[in-house]
Amino acid sequence: MNRKFSLSVITALAGLLIYTSCTKIDTTDLGNELIPAVDNVHTFETILDVETDNFRFPDTTRITGSSLHALGIIGDDPEFGATQASVWAAFNPSSYGVHPFAINDSVIIDSIVLSLATGGVYGDTNSIERFEVFEIDPAPGNFKDSIYRISENEFAVTGGRIGSRDIDFNLLNDSLIYIEKTDTVRTANELRIKLDTAWGRRFVNYDTAIQYKTDSAFKTYFRGLAIKASNASPTKTGLAYVSLASTTNTKLTFYTRVQNNGVIDTTTTVFSYTDGTQANLIRRTDAHNYLTYLNNGTPNDDKVYLQTSPGSFATVKVPGLDTFKNVNRVIHRAELVIEQVTSALDNIYTPPSLLFIDAINAAGDSTFTIRNDFIYTGQGNGYDVTNLGGVLNNKKYVFNLTRYLQSVVTRKLPYYTLRIYSPFFADPWLQAANGTSIALPNFVFVNSPIANGRLVAGGGSHPTQKMRVRIIYSKI
Repeated sequence: MNRKFSLSVITALAGLLIYTSCTKIDTTDLGNELIPAVDNVHTFETILDVETDNFRFPDTTRITGSSLHALGIIGDDPEFGATQASVWAAFNPSSYGVHPFAINDSVIIDSIVLSLATGGVYGDTNSIERFEVFEIDPAPGNFKDSIYRISENEFAVTGGRIGSRDIDFNLLNDSLIYIEKTDTVRTANELRIKLDTAWGRRFVNYDTAIQYKTDSAFKTYFRGLAIKASNASPTKTGLAYVSLASTTNTKLTFYTRVQNNGVIDTTTTVFSYTDGTQANLIRRTDAHNYLTYLNNGTPNDDKVYLQTSPGSFATVKVPGLDTFKNVNRVIHRAELVIEQVTSALDNIYTPPSLLFIDAINAAGDSTFTIRNDFIYTGQGNGYDVTNLGGVLNNKKYVFNLTRYLQSVVTRKLPYYTLRIYSPFFADPWLQAANGTSIALPNFVFVNSPIANGRLVAGGGSHPTQKMRVRIIYSKI
């Protein structure tokens, strides 16, 4: 754990950091309907300064085959650096103990096509990238698990490239009409790459007594395919998303001709992604302002750099709470306000639609949900996003800390350093109203698809767009 986490929350800066106004606040500005709808209720607004710092996220994210997978290269985001994503997947015949090509001694392979269902683009839709296909080495121990971390090292491949195609991202989701011999095929949202027919001949020659006997036997001969974006791509400015789980558009198709009783028939044999063995490997190469802020040694950065998984996070300390919590008050609304600041190419590399917030204990070895304001639901994202907040709106993110801070003031429960980030999923300890903690029943999902979004925001010392805690309260 980074040594910066071992620092406790800085003690009172008191009057220097708390600015109060005795102006009565219109109840319509307060949210949550926590102010009684009566006249002459005296409320006060306090703005607490915060201290922010930037960190890499030690990402152990694993994504399943049902999630969209990132594929492509961002060669040089001028704020954050480079990103490269590859997809690895097993493709299998529909059954074993029978030959998928039926009459294998007279099969002529006309073409082999790898098809991947597409699901959108992050970055520049004008990107043109070269996707290359390789066979995964079937050596024992290589590419066997069903769910790998996105940070996993690349697996071994065997032989050379067996197919490639330059893909115009603008056309990824267009409808396609293509001819396979005498058949006219219509499809949409499909990326198609032709593979070497000589490479594929061995699948016709395989035998039901050996290779096609069982699933485990087949995998000792064919582990799957790796799809990578080439550094030789014409332009490298975006990520495409593909769906392995699409039974319609994701498949390995052999287009063949067979002679049956003197008649030539055209036919297709399909190997599908069916058993969940897959990996989406994503590499970030930090550079530019992001890398500078990671290494500047400043405990209160004027900007925070938040990159979605695999990415980064920022810590937020609120020194003024040490004084604020010592006076009894009714908190009607408390919120952390985060403002997006202008950054290079932020019209192309857009910010995430949702951020998440949790809290890091003083030892820096555990994280907790925001007590009372985080509500686990098990539905949708897994939590009540509307209550907690963090949704991008007019270049601003707002988190609700109302009940969290009230528990600090009235019940003297502990408060911790806050953490803001945009993970694929989050798994902090669930903290109850009395301060006890239990494991979450399941992950909560924040930003999907993976690696989609990056944000430069004002930090605690930004001159014009400071991150801040805003509190509306009444005195008791």
